[in-house]
Amino acid sequence: MPTIAINSISFITGAIVGIVSFLGLWAAGYFFSRSFEPNMKPPLPKNVLISALILKVPALIAGWLFTRSLGTAGPAAFSLGIVLVYSLAVARIALQSARD
Repeated sequence: MPTIAINSISFITGAIVGIVSFLGLWAAGYFFSRSFEPNMKPPLPKNVLISALILKVPALIAGWLFTRSLGTAGPAAFSLGIVLVYSLAVARIALQSARD
C-alpha cells in the first residue's frame, strides 16, 4: 500500500478518534460542572455524552493498534489527526472568548 494511502487512512482514523475523545472530555467536564450549576443545559444529548465518555479510552487504544498495524507512518499520522481536533477546539474557544 502506498505511503500516502497509509497516511490518509491513519489521519482520518485519528481525526475520528480525536472527535470521540474530545466529546468524552467534554462530557466529563459537563458532568463534573453540573454539580455546581444544577440547571445547566447539556451541549449534546446525554446519551451521546455518556457514550463518548465510555468509548474515549477504548477508541484511542483501538485506533492506535489499527494504525500501528499499517506500518511505520501510521502512528504519526494518527497522532496528527488527534492533535488537529484538539487544536481546532482550542482555536474555537479562543475565538469565541475574544468575541465576548
